[in-house]
Amino acid sequence: MQDRHPSHGRGLLVPIGGNEDKTDQRRVLKAAVRAMVPPPGDEPPRVVVLTAASGEPERQWRSYCPAFEALGLRVDWLDLRSHGDAQDEHATAVLASAQLLFITGGDQMRLMRVLDGSACHRAILDRHRHHGLAIAGTSAGASVMGARMPGGTDEEHEEPHALFGPAPPAPHGLALLEGAVIDQHFTQRHRLARLLDLVSHGDGAWGLGIDEDTAAVISPDGGLSVVGRGAVTLIDCRRARRSGEGGAHVSLDGVAFQRAVSGVSLRWRTG
Repeated sequence: MQDRHPSHGRGLLVPIGGNEDKTDQRRVLKAAVRAMVPPPGDEPPRVVVLTAASGEPERQWRSYCPAFEALGLRVDWLDLRSHGDAQDEHATAVLASAQLLFITGGDQMRLMRVLDGSACHRAILDRHRHHGLAIAGTSAGASVMGARMPGGTDEEHEEPHALFGPAPPAPHGLALLEGAVIDQHFTQRHRLARLLDLVSHGDGAWGLGIDEDTAAVISPDGGLSVVGRGAVTLIDCRRARRSGEGGAHVSLDGVAFQRAVSGVSLRWRTG
């Protein structure tokens, strides 16, 4: 990938598939730290942990604060529990000091209810797009990065998804990764059919499925590197054609598919 640490402009994204190692080698969290633009001078790098997706924000904070401190970072807690909290000037000031924003898991719909259209939402987009803020998110915190996102929470263990079933519009995410739908716990929860269905219905041109304890490190130029224990699955449905929906024989043609394990670098979009 080119220019991993730009001095300005769009920052890197690090969606994580959930259940990342926080106490041993911490390979995925280290990848998120490496995605940061270094702070000026001798100032220690700073990460802001956003727990708004979680129904147990204190537990999430107690888990991630020591994990990032062990990696040499200053850690701030952005504890937003309502849309009103996300309008607060102090909250946007906390974001202004960060080199890395880390979004914990939980419920992506809860997270969007808190953030959507708020002052914090605008600050996140501005700092990521124009000031090099790196953003990492795990599980629900990864799915919310897409233009659209699957519904549900980290805790659910749904039955295998029925391809070509009823498809109400997927809820919108933060659109940090334009044209993409991101799914997490991907292999562990058998979500290939769900992601194919979401993307082929037109909810995004691309699908990224990320396994547990695995991250996709995505640069502004479209480069993607896989880090961690599992794999990243990429689905390109820009030329996909659906037919036979609702009948005895259904098909989905023209889908491009890639699956890459840790250590592999590729491009998440071409053309």
